[in-house]
Amino acid sequence: MTDQVDEVKQKTDIVSLIGEFIDLKKAGRNYKALCPFHSEKTSSFMVSPELQIYKCFGCQEAGDAFTFLERYEGMDFYEALKFLAQKAGVKLTSTQAGRRSDKQRLYDINMLASQLYHYFLIKHPIGQVALNYLKTKRGLNLETIKAFKLGYSPDKPQVLKNFLVDKKGYQIAEIERAGLGILRDARIIDRFAGRIIFPLFDHRGNVTGFAGRLLPINEKSNLAKYINSPETPVYHKGSLLYALNQTRSLIKEKNQVIVVEGELDAISSWQAGVDNVVATKGSALTQDQIRLLSRFTKEVVLAMDADMAGDAAARRGVSIAQNEGLSVRVAKIEGYKDPDEMARANPSAYKKAISSSIGAWDFIIDFIFSKSDIGSGEGKGKVSREVIPVLESIQDKIVQAHYIEIVAKRMGVAAEAVAQQLSRISEVRIAEKPKVVLTLKKGRERRGLLEERFLILAFQSDPEILLKREYITLLKNPLNKRIAEEYQKYSSKNKKFDPASFSENLPKELLVGFAEIVMTDIQGSTDSLEQIKKELNIVIEELKELALKERLKDLGIKIREYEEGGKKKMLEQAKKTFVKLADKLTNLDEKQGRGIILQE
Repeated sequence: MTDQVDEVKQKTDIVSLIGEFIDLKKAGRNYKALCPFHSEKTSSFMVSPELQIYKCFGCQEAGDAFTFLERYEGMDFYEALKFLAQKAGVKLTSTQAGRRSDKQRLYDINMLASQLYHYFLIKHPIGQVALNYLKTKRGLNLETIKAFKLGYSPDKPQVLKNFLVDKKGYQIAEIERAGLGILRDARIIDRFAGRIIFPLFDHRGNVTGFAGRLLPINEKSNLAKYINSPETPVYHKGSLLYALNQTRSLIKEKNQVIVVEGELDAISSWQAGVDNVVATKGSALTQDQIRLLSRFTKEVVLAMDADMAGDAAARRGVSIAQNEGLSVRVAKIEGYKDPDEMARANPSAYKKAISSSIGAWDFIIDFIFSKSDIGSGEGKGKVSREVIPVLESIQDKIVQAHYIEIVAKRMGVAAEAVAQQLSRISEVRIAEKPKVVLTLKKGRERRGLLEERFLILAFQSDPEILLKREYITLLKNPLNKRIAEEYQKYSSKNKKFDPASFSENLPKELLVGFAEIVMTDIQGSTDSLEQIKKELNIVIEELKELALKERLKDLGIKIREYEEGGKKKMLEQAKKTFVKLADKLTNLDEKQGRGIILQE
């Protein structure tokens, strides 16, 4: 690590940093929250101000301020360094500040391409046809066009190469890697030539990719009307929400997000005054998109085509969102083909549709019933086959029971019949799941629990106990043993134990283990130091007992081997040792009083 990286790290408070993104609550010496990296209902995400690290006891994610930004915000190390340096008031050296990662170079090249496309649309005569189309046919004003940085790529395949390679010094390989160009006969061709350009920004304002639409005069060609950037190191279709960079503050302010399908749906909504809007690429919300939205709001309104109700992927998205704690509603777009058309033709009706949105499950169930005649047994069967999986996907049992009653009433059958069918289907699915059989060795499992508890209590009350060889020999797990050895090295140079300074010099593979040891203490009891030491002594005695049992077991095997091999002298010695160890174990049991604190 460079001195500047260390300086940034020292001046960064991880609690304040993470608290900007998720809600943290004080928990003893640490802070806790619902984990932002996996779905959970009980807080298992811990942040230690002492160690300046975080650890989730559910999904095992762990790290420091840099790691959090990399994992949560998708930054690479140098992006995180610049971000934290700016917050900490550290001016990076020209060498450090000027260093760009591969990802940053892709962001930069995309931004330059976006600026070039925008220039052609707004200021160059070559973009006049595209600009007129957006104004007259799509009803967009100049303010909106500029706000979303819309652009135009001339139907001249070498324009982008001339600008990025000849003028800006980028490599042809970088244009291809960014998804901007296609290599043909050793020439790089602009992927979006002849198209209106929609820059795709992430929520932090980086241009990650592009969407391109043909002008109407070219629609009769064999080219696709819309094309998008391919997957690149910075563009991932399933993670991006179009317009979020523009609307995130409004979404947070209104505590609601309107989700539409497609760039023009979002742009027209924004222009019509529905400015808390984002767009997906398709009708289905992905896990990544849902978790991103959950940072800003807990209420989602889907304003999409009615077809989304029949889309299995869209239904899965609704289920994921509901299970992540989001409220999902659906606005009915009636009389118009999509939100874009409705927002342009009748903004007030569009706003009313949003304010009159209904629960997503109600919308989906209505759609299922609308397709079949439930007056016949065949019709009821069709509805049942489609609606039961929907009911099964509702994890909240109270909500599920509510919709069981609704479905039963609409079908004219008893609620018990619907519940039984649901139960039968669920049982079949469970039976179909592959069974995983784990064989646990009790002795080893118990040892692991005891060793872990030993280290937790030692670091909490008296770390110097780890300097005594008799206790170190009780540790068999390699990770636990290495942590103890690292403490021995640390104590030889430091008079007082400081968890933060100790953790700084730990090898990366040990840091997570040590964090878990320290943070588990916070989650557990807050007993007095005297009580903790009593428990530590009990754990030590139990480890000794376990070690004796293991030695006796090994000795028993050797005794049998000596008997079978006729090795009388070795047999006699082994029997004497066995008796001594057995007596020692008996005395240990009496002394301990069978005080078992950890159950197998």
